[in-house]
Amino acid sequence: MNSTFDDDVDVAVIGCGTTGLALGRLLELEGLRVAIIDRGRMPMARPRATHVDDETMRAFQTLGVQHLEKDFLVMGIYRHYDDKWRIVMQMDMNRGLTGQGWQSDYMFHQPDFEAVLRGYAYNYAKASTYFGWEVTTLEDAGDSVLVNVREIATAQDGRIRASFVVGCDGANSSVREFMGCTQIDHKATHRSLIIDIVPFVAKDNLPGLTGRDAFIQGAIRNPLTLTPIAGPRFRLELMLRPDDDSVAFERTENAYEVLSPWFSPDEYRLLRCDVYEWRSLTASPWRAGRVLLAGDSAHTMPPHLGQGMCSGIRDATNLAWKLGRVVRGDSPIDLLDTYETERQPHVDTYTTLAAQMANKIETLVATEEDPPVFRAEALRPRLGPGVRDDTNELAGTLSAQPRTASGQLLDDVVGYRFAVVGDPAVLSGTTDRTKALLESLGVHVLEEFSGEVRDWVTGLGAAAVIIRPDRYLFGAAGNSAELNA
Repeated sequence: MNSTFDDDVDVAVIGCGTTGLALGRLLELEGLRVAIIDRGRMPMARPRATHVDDETMRAFQTLGVQHLEKDFLVMGIYRHYDDKWRIVMQMDMNRGLTGQGWQSDYMFHQPDFEAVLRGYAYNYAKASTYFGWEVTTLEDAGDSVLVNVREIATAQDGRIRASFVVGCDGANSSVREFMGCTQIDHKATHRSLIIDIVPFVAKDNLPGLTGRDAFIQGAIRNPLTLTPIAGPRFRLELMLRPDDDSVAFERTENAYEVLSPWFSPDEYRLLRCDVYEWRSLTASPWRAGRVLLAGDSAHTMPPHLGQGMCSGIRDATNLAWKLGRVVRGDSPIDLLDTYETERQPHVDTYTTLAAQMANKIETLVATEEDPPVFRAEALRPRLGPGVRDDTNELAGTLSAQPRTASGQLLDDVVGYRFAVVGDPAVLSGTTDRTKALLESLGVHVLEEFSGEVRDWVTGLGAAAVIIRPDRYLFGAAGNSAELNA
C-alpha cells in the first residue's frame, strides 16, 4: 500500500516520549495545529523515567495529568552503603509540600502519563496523530519543513508540511542528525542493567530497604541501586564495568540471582531486564532554521539526580509558548533563539552534577559511625539570558505557586500565559500604556493580593512580579514606575 496524502500543520512533533507528548499538549493550549508522530502504535509498556520533582509536578498540573498524582510514591530516605553495608551517606528526599504547591519528590509510572497525553492528543481537534509511523526524511522548504512519513505496518506514505519541527526522538535522534549537530561529551558514559519487577507479595522490611526508602551500594564490582518506584513496582540497577558482557547480565537467571537477597523468583513478575547505556551529552545547536530539538534529543545525563525527564519537560514548557507567539505572528522568529540560550545553561547545571555523581559511585568511603540524615535541598538553576529583565536578580528564577484566597493554586487561575501578580495599589498606578500593553499581550493580571500570594511576593522584597508561561520570573518591581519600565 503506497498511497500518499498531505497534511499541513504549524508544528510537527517527532517522538512521543514524555517531552514530545508534553510539548504537544502545551501546543494544544496555544491553539496551534499539531502533528504528533511516533514509531510506537501504543505507549511503551515499560517505564524508563521514574522520578518527578515538584517543579515537574507543577508542569503536570498545567498538562492536566495531576489526577495521576494519587498513584505516585512520595520518596523517603536515600542511603549510600559501602561494600560492608555500612552507611556512607543518607539523605531525606521528602521535603514535604513545597512552594511549588506539590510534594518535593515522587516516583511515578511513565506509561500511565504517556497514555493520558496520547489520549489528549487524539481528542484535540487540531492535532493529527501518527502512532506507528516513522519519519523517512525531512526537507527544508524555506518557509516550512516537509516531513515525509511512512506507516510501519502498511508502508503507506505521507507528507506533512510544518511551519516548525521539533525533534523529541530521544538519545539516538534522527532529527539531530538531520540538523548536523555536534555534541559536547561530559565524560560520564556508563552501562547499567535495569531490572523492574512487580512483587506478588508485600514485604515491609526488606534488607537495606524500608517503605519509601532507596539505596545505592558502592565500593563493589557492580554498584547496585534498589528503589521502590510507583507502587507496587521496584527497580534495581547494576552499574557495569567496561569489560562486563551485556548479554550475560541480561539473562533472566542473572536477574533472579541479583534479586535473591530481597525476593524469591516466584514472588514477582519481571517487567524489564536489559542493559542501558547512560550517556552525558549536550547537542549544539538546538535550533537550525525551523527545526529544533528537545529532551534527550538535545541533552542526556546519568540518572543519579533523577533530572533527565524533568529537564525535557522544562524544555517543552519553555518552547511551546514561544512557538505559539511566532506562529501567530506576535513575535519574530528570532524569539526561538532564546530557547537554547535560556535552557542550555540551565540543563548543563544538572548534567554536570549528575556526571560527577556517576563517576564517583565506585569510590564511596565508609565511616565507623552512621552519618546523620541530611535534608535534600532543591537545585534551582537560573535560566540563561533570554526573555527576562537582565537588570533584576530575580529574573530567570523559578516562581512559587501559592494558593489564592479561594484555595486555588496560582497556575490554575492564570493558565499557561504571562501573569502579573502584585499589590493592587502598584498595579492601578501603572500608566494607560502599560495597561493596554498587558491587555494586548493577553497577560493575566491577578486581582487579589492576600494570604500566600502577598506573603510570597513581599518575601521576595517586591511589590509586583511578572511570571512567564513556563513559571519563571521575567522580573520584579518595587513600585508602579518600575512595573511600567
